Amino acid sequence: ALMRYSWPGNVRELRNVIERIVIMNPTTARFERKHLPPLVYRDGTRRVSSGFLTLHEARAAYERDYILKKLDDNHGNISRTAEVLGLERSHLYRKMKTLGIAAKE
Repeated sequence: ALMRYSWPGNVRELRNVIERIVIMNPTTARFERKHLPPLVYRDGTRRVSSGFLTLHEARAAYERDYILKKLDDNHGNISRTAEVLGLERSHLYRKMKTLGIAAKE
């Protein structure tokens, strides 16, 4: 996914993405697709310089990253992750489905 993305911001953009991944996942030794921002692995194109077309897209990307981080912190335990996030488990499942997060990620 990193090689297919066009990187319109060049090296600076790549550096920012890598820094974000490291900051969001400080204990992860191997980074996978789930750690990438959605626009990097989805269609490989950016729509505007900020990376998102709408506030909704930006918020969804942040929520996805945050939920993935919390799932990783809790070793994939949905109940514990929901508790940490202050959500009902069923609400977390709905959010995960909406954001395209598989329960195994």
